[in-house]
Amino acid sequence: MEKGKETKDILVVDDSVLVRLMVKDILEGEGYNVVAAATSEEAVRKIKSRKELFDLIIVDINLPDQNGFEFIQNLKSEEKYRHIPVIILSADAKVTSIKKAVEAGAVDYLVKPFKSEELVKRVEKLAGSVKKEDRYPELKDLLKKEVNRARRGNVNLSLVLSHCEGKMEGEISKIAEKIRSKLRDIDAVFEINENTLALVLPVTGREGVEVVVKKIQGELRGSWRYAISTYPDNGKDEDELINFAKESLMKGELNLSQENDKEKEGKIKAIGLKKRS
Repeated sequence: MEKGKETKDILVVDDSVLVRLMVKDILEGEGYNVVAAATSEEAVRKIKSRKELFDLIIVDINLPDQNGFEFIQNLKSEEKYRHIPVIILSADAKVTSIKKAVEAGAVDYLVKPFKSEELVKRVEKLAGSVKKEDRYPELKDLLKKEVNRARRGNVNLSLVLSHCEGKMEGEISKIAEKIRSKLRDIDAVFEINENTLALVLPVTGREGVEVVVKKIQGELRGSWRYAISTYPDNGKDEDELINFAKESLMKGELNLSQENDKEKEGKIKAIGLKKRS
């Protein structure tokens, strides 16, 4: 891994040696660090023995000691692991099974047999690509300082992630500069990567985020998704705030590009951007 680039750690849980080796080979070829487990018990042991959380877990439905749904539910019941994204692997393509996976806490469902390109595409969407440098470490450092200030002052702090689905072709810096011109001096705009922006908004709660989102809509061209996390409601520290926003972004909380103003306003309210009581 090149210096300055973030390592992505992925746990693969499947009782099939062939599947484990195949997934490991595909993802390690893309630069990911892959850890494998054959049972849920082994998986839990590897999860809890680590200081750092896995960036993504890929789990088969049919494990020898526990089904994948139960594994996910048990994992998500612990606050520390709640925001780790999970992909379910299964030969079962029934709608009922997919629905059950989502209800258990999975954010994606991959049907066996699958193509390597499809696996990589899903993993990049959820864990991010290791081939492109991003600025999440810098964002985390700033958020840590701002969370401490918010805690001392007993005020809100909000993080907004905005991701463009299409190719930006070098436009992200220009868009970031335009957005900065519309915000306060105390606000920060990060170019996370070529398709993602992050806004750090001190002393800003849900009501304030709604105002900011409306301000920057005119600067965004193409298909954009938004996700918001607010201290302390959605996280008590920088990691929880980032994880909450990233998980929400994966699920596509808000898309502003294809609706008229009334529809946009309705969607903004639908994801909880309401006035504080």
